[in-house]
Amino acid sequence: MARWPGRLFGPGLALAGVAVDVAFNNGALTLHRGRERPLQIAAGHLSLRRTGFNDSQLELAWQDGAGAWACHLSGRADIAALLAAWPPDLAQLTEALDRTRRSGLLPWTALVMLIALPLLLVFMVLAGQERVVDFIATQISPEVERQIGAAAMTQVQASTALITNGRQWQALNAVATRLVGADKRAYRFHLAADDGVNAFALPGGDIVVNRGLLTAARTPGELAGVLAHEIQHVALHHSLKSMIRAAGLALAWSLLVGDPGATLTGQAADRLLSLKFSRDAEREADDGGFSLLVERGIDPRGMVAFFDSLAQHSASTRPALLSTHPASAEREAALQARIAKLAPGCCRALAIAEPWPPSP
Repeated sequence: MARWPGRLFGPGLALAGVAVDVAFNNGALTLHRGRERPLQIAAGHLSLRRTGFNDSQLELAWQDGAGAWACHLSGRADIAALLAAWPPDLAQLTEALDRTRRSGLLPWTALVMLIALPLLLVFMVLAGQERVVDFIATQISPEVERQIGAAAMTQVQASTALITNGRQWQALNAVATRLVGADKRAYRFHLAADDGVNAFALPGGDIVVNRGLLTAARTPGELAGVLAHEIQHVALHHSLKSMIRAAGLALAWSLLVGDPGATLTGQAADRLLSLKFSRDAEREADDGGFSLLVERGIDPRGMVAFFDSLAQHSASTRPALLSTHPASAEREAALQARIAKLAPGCCRALAIAEPWPPSP
């Protein structure tokens, strides 16, 4: 009769247990301990479970009048041999054991995932950051993106008064309406009572234009060029992606164990208003804004003229708009090249009913 080494734990025994030899005999578990009389437990009274690190041990447990007992087998070959000798009429116990093993592996699998996946995300970020950023951005719903923008908009409203009526507000909305057309509900334009020459787009469709930029635009077409540019930042999720880059590993972790949108929403007020766009993002916003102007029949030269006029300022007086939307000779050259290819009569200078420049 085959025997396998085990360790017995129970009432009156040392905490570390005692060594025993385990065997099956006539449908009963038999434990041999030195010269003592063998202990027999009917197989039907036993419960089996995996235990130890990575389920490396098998525990056979039972109870009697003295209390609870358990016998542990550690060798994988010994465990396999014992299970092979298990009575066929008690197969349901070993089936339950298999289910326990599978469920027992889940915590370890989860632990490995928690450790390995962030490292994998770090590697992916280093190997191809933009692909990772694009992927995370797709995991954030439009509603959550709007919530992120709303969190930043709350800070704007707390620090800067908004103009909600008057000729300047009407002029802004007239130009915006010409641009967005049927998409008006997707975008919300705000006029801030700030004399700095600046405008910025928030995730989800809020676009804030300072009064200073409105008065610096020499024509409605120049304002339309700025708005078309900002609309593209929204449509292409540039602000959201910039936040994802800034959030870094904290966001990678939240993507793994929770909701990345919640992490971004919590950081929105602190980060969004100071984010700078990359050259690629600015180029994409230029291209998309240019195409939008042409699609609406608006002469895109206003876009080029406005950014060119801002670039003429000295470094000490350069408008705030250029700190987050840096101009470059490359961008200007690309836009001028597109202007040269415009079909004659494709677009006209934008005219609105409100007088220009709009007075307060």
